[in-house]
Amino acid sequence: MSPAKRRHGLAVLWMVSVTCVQAQITTRDDAVGKLLNRWYDDATAAGLTAITYENRDGQHSPLNTAQYPQLQIFRPDSQSGPPTGPALGLRLRPMIGNCSMAAPADKGGSLPRLYHMDPKGQQFLMMQYLANNLILYPEHQDHDIGANGVGGFGDLYLTNNACLLISQGSSGTDQPFLQALVSTIAALPVETQKLLIEKRVLMPTLQSIFRRSNRMVKEERDYFGGRAHPVVFDAAQLDEEKMVQLAHEMKPPLIPPLVQIQVEQETEWVTGRDYFEAEKVVPYKLGDTPVSITRVMRGNGPEMGMVVTAQKTADLMGRPVQIRWQLLQGDPRTVRVESSGAGPHARLRVRWQPPVITPTGIRSHRVDIGVFATNGLSVSAPAFLSFYMLPNEMHFYDAQGRVSEVYYQAHNPDLGLPSTARDVRWLRGMLDLSIHGDGLRSRLMAKLLREDERQLLQKTWVSLNPRLQAIEKLEADPQKKDSAARLRSGLEEDIEKALSQPMPGEPQRTVRAGMEAALVAVAGFTDLYPSFQKELLTLAAQSSKGGAGDAIRRDIQRLVDLGVVIEEASGGVALANAPERVTEADRYYLSGLNLLLLSEVLFPDFLQRSLDSAWVDPRLTTPKPWRDVHRYDEEGKRLGWIRHQAGRTAWFDTQGRLLPEGPKQPEKAQSVVYEKNANGLLEWRTK
Repeated sequence: MSPAKRRHGLAVLWMVSVTCVQAQITTRDDAVGKLLNRWYDDATAAGLTAITYENRDGQHSPLNTAQYPQLQIFRPDSQSGPPTGPALGLRLRPMIGNCSMAAPADKGGSLPRLYHMDPKGQQFLMMQYLANNLILYPEHQDHDIGANGVGGFGDLYLTNNACLLISQGSSGTDQPFLQALVSTIAALPVETQKLLIEKRVLMPTLQSIFRRSNRMVKEERDYFGGRAHPVVFDAAQLDEEKMVQLAHEMKPPLIPPLVQIQVEQETEWVTGRDYFEAEKVVPYKLGDTPVSITRVMRGNGPEMGMVVTAQKTADLMGRPVQIRWQLLQGDPRTVRVESSGAGPHARLRVRWQPPVITPTGIRSHRVDIGVFATNGLSVSAPAFLSFYMLPNEMHFYDAQGRVSEVYYQAHNPDLGLPSTARDVRWLRGMLDLSIHGDGLRSRLMAKLLREDERQLLQKTWVSLNPRLQAIEKLEADPQKKDSAARLRSGLEEDIEKALSQPMPGEPQRTVRAGMEAALVAVAGFTDLYPSFQKELLTLAAQSSKGGAGDAIRRDIQRLVDLGVVIEEASGGVALANAPERVTEADRYYLSGLNLLLLSEVLFPDFLQRSLDSAWVDPRLTTPKPWRDVHRYDEEGKRLGWIRHQAGRTAWFDTQGRLLPEGPKQPEKAQSVVYEKNANGLLEWRTK
C-alpha cells in the first residue's frame, strides 16, 4: 500500500472513531452512563451538543470533560473577561461551570458570599440564572459547625437563592454536582431541551429537578420543607440517577413554571433612628430580583412588614398557576405569612429572632421563605425571601410583643463542644461530668444529672479511655503511626456510638443530648458567679487555660459597664436588679459570663471556644459597645430608649436624638453622629 493510501485509510479510521465517540453522550459505563447513551441512541435524549462547560479556577478542580465528548468547552478570549475567579459576564450559549476558589471566612469568604454582599452581585446572579448560565462554588469555611472560627463560623450566607449552587466543603466537592447537572441536561428530551434554552428557563428547570431528586425528599410534601432547600448542599444527598430519570420524563407539558416575586410595600428604616452605623456598609435592602429578595434585619423596631406579589409568575404553556408561600428556615412563632389561598399576594411579618440550629448542626442567622408555583403537573424551583439577623445583635421583647432592649455586641453563643461525635475530647467530658466529689463542678452536675446517668458516663469513660492512652503511646513511635491511626479510627467510631446510645430513664435522650443539656442548664444559672465567686476564682487560678482569671475580670467589667451587675465594696459581685426584676436580657448577659466560666474554669479540657464577641462580617456592621433599653408610656407608645455604655446612661428620643437633660426636657434634644474609633467600635457624639 502506498504511503498516500495508508494516510487516507488512517484518516478514515480517525473520522469513524470520532463519529462513534460523538454519537455517545458519555464514556461512563455506570448505570447513569448506560441510560444516557441508550436514550441518545433511541433519539429520546437531547445530549450535550448545545451545552458549554466553563472552568474558572485555572483547572484547579476541572470536570473530566473527556467523559462527555459532546460537551463544548469554553475558551476565554480578550472579550470574555478574566478566565478565573467569580464570573463577571454572561455567556451566550447555555453554560454549566465551576470555580473552586475561596478566601478564609474572616477574610472575604467564599465567592457566593461575595455576590451576596452586593445588590449588583445578586442582580448578576439572577441574570445568569435567566440566561441559561449556572456556576457551582464550594462553601469552603462559610457553612460549618462552630463559631468564631473554632471548628467553623456557622452559616455565614446572607441569602438563599437558586441562581447558583454551593457545595458543602472545599475544592473538589463541586465535582459530583457538576457531573449530575451535566448528565441531567443531557437526559432531557430533544424538544424539551430546545424549548428550555429558547425560553431561557433551563436553569430554573434544572434546579427544580435537582431539588426534587435529593435524597431528603422522600415524598411530595418534603419538597416544600427546608431540608429540600438548604443554602448549601451535601453530595451525600445527591441522587444522580433519579435526576436523569426525572429529566428524561419531562416532556414540554411537564416543564414547571418560573416563579417571580416583587416587593410592593415594606417597612422603611432610617439610619440614626432605626439603626446606627458610622460609615457606608451594605444596605439593609440587600437584594431585589424576581427570584430572590434579601433584607438585613438592622431595625430596632418590633418587626419588618412586607407585601410581596408573585403576579408575574409565568407558565410556558400559558396555564394558570397556583402560588405557595412556605417558611423553610426560622422560628414559626416569629414569622407570619398571610396569603389568600393560592393567590399571588402575601403579607409577611418577620420579627428578629435568635440563631437557629439547622438539621446538620450548623448555627444560622437567616430566615428563609420559599415561594413555589405549580401548574397542576409540576412545581417550580423556589424563589426566596431571606431575612438575615446580624450575629452580634440580640433583641428582646416584652409580654406585649414590644422591643424591650437591643444589645449590639452579643457574646459568642457556642458552648465549645467538639464539632463531631468522633472527637476524643468527648471522653474528657464524660469524665468531668461524672466524677464525684465535693468540688463545685461535681455539686453542679449532681443537680443536673441523675446518679444512673452519671454512672453510665463514667462506665463509658472507663471502657474507652485506656484505649486512648495506649493509642497516644503508639503515636509517639514513628514506626507505629499507621497502626495507631487504624486504632484511633476504631476508637472514634466507638465514641460516636457511645454518644448516640440512650441515657437511662425518661424522657429518653442520647448521651450526647444529656451532656449538652446539663451544660446549657449551667449557662442559664443567673446566680452562678455571685453565689460561687470565691470557688470559681480559685478554680480559675488552677485552670489549664492560662489567663482564665483575667478573662473573668474583663467580662465582669463588661457587665458593670452595661449596668447588669455591680461591684460591692467587699469585692463581691451582685445583680443590679433585684431577683424578682431580673429580665430576659439580664439572664442573657449573665449567660455570656457563664459560658466563659464553663469553658475556662469548670471544663477547660473539654470545652473549646472563642472568648471574643460573636463574629460578624465587618462589611455588614460596626460593633457597638452599648445596650439600648426602650421606654414606653402607659398607653404603650414608644418614647425612646436609655443607652447603657461604659457605666453611664444616656437618654434618647424616638428620632434618635440625645436628651441631655433627660426625658422631661425634650425641647433640648440634640442630633447625634456616629463614628468608628481606632479600636473598630462605634462611637457617638452630638453634632
